[in-house]
Amino acid sequence: MRDMVFKNLTSQDKKKRVLWASEVINEDGILTKIHKYLIYIVKEVPKETAHKTERPEVFVIKHRDTKEKTEKFHIKIKGSVYCMTEDRCFFVSFSHTLKIDLCEAPHEACS
Repeated sequence: MRDMVFKNLTSQDKKKRVLWASEVINEDGILTKIHKYLIYIVKEVPKETAHKTERPEVFVIKHRDTKEKTEKFHIKIKGSVYCMTEDRCFFVSFSHTLKIDLCEAPHEACS
């Protein structure tokens, strides 16, 4: 069995967008929950303020609990970039998150 949910949320001023996908898979006695979040914030800035941005930050967490028979893997990437067209410059901040949780199917303690 597989359940999927997708959301595409945009702020009224169209400067912030959140893309979200969630999937729950129940196969072979293993319940797998996958959550993906992509967040973008866009601001128009003067071209003169554009400069080299820092490298994106990457955070990784892996946790395994053999007693509870659960496993979690979470990764998050945060950063920013300048995007230029012929006459406009935009500063884009982003955050990407992926969470994967595994547990026994009849045991609903997975979150």
